[in-house]
Amino acid sequence: MKKVVLKIEGMSCDNCRKRLENYLNSQDGISKVEVNLEEKEATIECNDNISINELNGFVSDMGFSSSEK
Repeated sequence: MKKVVLKIEGMSCDNCRKRLENYLNSQDGISKVEVNLEEKEATIECNDNISINELNGFVSDMGFSSSEK
C-alpha cells in the first residue's frame, strides 16, 4: 500500500470535490481518498501496482488535471 498526493486543477466547488472523491474511491486498488478543495489536492491510498499515470488518468476521466505533488 502506498500514499500519493496529487495536485488537482479545475475543481471549483464542493460538488466537484465530492464527485472526484467518489469516483476515485470506486476504482479497483484504491482503498481511501480524501480530496481537499481548499488545498486543491487529493490524498490517495492505493495498491503499489497502481501508477501515477493511472491515477492521473482517473482524475482526467472526471474532467480535471493532476500532477504528483
